[in-house]
Amino acid sequence: MALLEKLHRRIVDMGLVPRIITLLPVISTLCALFGFISITILPMDGQYRRTYISENALMPSQAYSYFRESEWNILRGYRSQIEEMVNMTSTERNHLMGSWLQEFGTKTAVYENEQYGETLYGVMHAPRGDGTEAMVLAIPWFNSDDEFNIGGAALGVSLARFFSRWPVWSKNIIVVFSENPRAALRSWVEAYHTSLDLTGGSIEAAVVLDYSSAEDFFEYVEISYDGLNGELPNLDLVNVAISVTEHEGIKVSLHGLPDDQITDNDYWSRLKILLLGIRDWALSGVKNPHGNEAFSGWRIQSVTLKAHGHSGHDITTFGRIPEAMFRSINNLLEKFHQSFFFYLLLAPRQFVSISSYLPSAVVLSVAFVISSLNAFINNDYAKITFFSEYNLVALMVWFISLVISFIISQVFLLVPSAVLLMTISLASCFLPLVLSEKVHISEPLSYRLKNVAFLYFSLVSTSLLMINFAMALLIGTLAFPMTFIKTIVVEGPTEHEMHTKLPNSVKIEPEDEIELIKHQEVIVSEKTQQKLKLKNLLLLILTNPFVSITLFGLFFDNEFNGFDIINKLVSAWLDLKCWSWFILCIGWLPCWLLVLASSFGSKSVVMKSKEKQN
Repeated sequence: MALLEKLHRRIVDMGLVPRIITLLPVISTLCALFGFISITILPMDGQYRRTYISENALMPSQAYSYFRESEWNILRGYRSQIEEMVNMTSTERNHLMGSWLQEFGTKTAVYENEQYGETLYGVMHAPRGDGTEAMVLAIPWFNSDDEFNIGGAALGVSLARFFSRWPVWSKNIIVVFSENPRAALRSWVEAYHTSLDLTGGSIEAAVVLDYSSAEDFFEYVEISYDGLNGELPNLDLVNVAISVTEHEGIKVSLHGLPDDQITDNDYWSRLKILLLGIRDWALSGVKNPHGNEAFSGWRIQSVTLKAHGHSGHDITTFGRIPEAMFRSINNLLEKFHQSFFFYLLLAPRQFVSISSYLPSAVVLSVAFVISSLNAFINNDYAKITFFSEYNLVALMVWFISLVISFIISQVFLLVPSAVLLMTISLASCFLPLVLSEKVHISEPLSYRLKNVAFLYFSLVSTSLLMINFAMALLIGTLAFPMTFIKTIVVEGPTEHEMHTKLPNSVKIEPEDEIELIKHQEVIVSEKTQQKLKLKNLLLLILTNPFVSITLFGLFFDNEFNGFDIINKLVSAWLDLKCWSWFILCIGWLPCWLLVLASSFGSKSVVMKSKEKQN
C-alpha cells in the first residue's frame, strides 16, 4: 500500500493525469493499431505451432486403405447412371438411389420438408456396436457452386456398398443425400435430432463429399471446416483429414487457395491463409455453405472434402480419404474433446491457438472503452452528475435506438429488400448535414450519446470474443472509424438560455458570464464547420453497418455482387439460424444511431461552477 501511495503521489506531482486525459483519443487509436499489428505478427516464425493429433486413439493412416482400383469399375457403373439423373426430379433421384442402398442392407428413409425438398438417408448398423453412436457421410446432390455432384454421389453409394462388407465398425454409418449443402442438409440435421423415426444414435462426426466432376481424375483437395456462429470442429478431426489426404500424396488447400500457392510456406502465404480464415470464419453461413456448416450447434465435428482439377489422382484415391477418416473416428471411445475448438490455421500443418490470437480483439474492444471514457471526461462537462438530465436522455435515446434496430431487423426478415435498406442507410447519413441548421442538441448530450454508444459497442464486442472471435474482430475493425466523428458546436447559449435550460444540478454563478463569452469565442467558423460536417458524413457512411459490410464483401470476397451480401445475411438466419444479421442489427446499428444523433449541430453550454474551480 505504501508503494502504491508513493506512486500515486508521484503521478499527481508530475501532472500525468491531465496529460493522459488529453491523450485518450491517441491511446484509443494506438490500441486499435496494436490489435491489427498483433494479428500480422502471428505468421512470423516462432509465433505459431505445428499441428498434432491430441487423441492417440485416432491413429490416422496407420491402417491400410482398401478402397482402391478394385472398386473403380463399380464406381464407374454408378456414375454412368447418376449422370442421367441430372434432369430427374428430386423424388426420382432419391427413389433410385434408395433402391441401390437397400441392395446391400441399408435401412433407408426420406425426410420431406415442404420448403427445402426431400432428403434421402440410410442407416448402416454397426456389427460391433450398440447403436448409440454414428458417423455421417453427406453427399449433396448439388454442391455449393450449384453444380450437380456427379462424382460425389457415385463415391457416396460406392463407399456405402464398400462399408457394408466390413465387420470392423463399432459406430453406425449414416449416408445422407440432400438436395443442397445449405438449408436442405441443415433441416435434415435438425429433424434428425427432433422428429425422425429412423436414427442411428448420437452423431460423432460428419464428412461431406464434393466431387462435381464426371472425370476420373482430380488434382488437389480443399478442406472446409468453418462452422456457424463462430463454431469450429475439433482440431483433431481437421488434422486427421489433412494427415490422411497428404498421406495419399494429395495436396491440401485451405480457404480456396489456388493450386499454385498451396505449397508456399513463407510469411506472406501464412498471413494470407490467416486473413482468409478470419474472413471465412466471420462470414460462415453468409457465404455459400460447403455443407459442414449444417452440423453446427449439435456437437458434431464436421469437414467438407472438395476435389479440384482434372488430372493427377484417380477418384478412388479421393474415396480413400473418407474411408481412412471413418476408420480413425471408429476407434474413438468418447466424443472429440482432447484438442482445440478455437484456433486459426496458417497452413495445413501450422496453427495458432486462442491464447495467441484473442488479445488482438481484446485490445480492440479496450479501444472502444477508452473512446467512451474520452467522450465522458475529456470535455467541459465531466462534472455533470450521473443522474443529470443529459445522462438520462442519453440512456433513453440508446433504448429507443435499440428498439428501432430490433424493428428494422424484424421488418427486413419479413420483407427482405437490400436496395431499400441501403437507401434508408445512406439517406440517414445525410440527416446531420441537411438538418443541422434547424435541429440542435446540447453539447453535453452529444458527448454523452457517444459515451453510451462506444461503451455499448465494447460490451457487444467483448461478449463475442469467445463465441465468435472473427466476427468480433471484423465488426470492431469496420466500426472503429466511428470514434473519429466530432461534435460540432454551431452556436452558444443566450444569457437567458444559460440560466433557464441548464439542469437543476448545475448552478451558474455570476462569474460564469465571463466564461460564456469565452465559450462563444471558441466556436468554430462556418467554413471549418462545413469541413467537419463533410468529414463526419464520410465517416457515418463508412461505419454504417449495412454499407460497411457491403463494401467489405465487394472488396474482399468475389462471391458477393452488389447488395447481395445483405440478402444472404437475411437468408443465413432464415435457413441456417446464423446470428450475423442480428449482430449487425442489435449489436452495431444502435451504436451507429447514437453517433448519428450526436453529430447534429450542438449548442454549447457553460459548466463552470465553484465545484469545477475547486
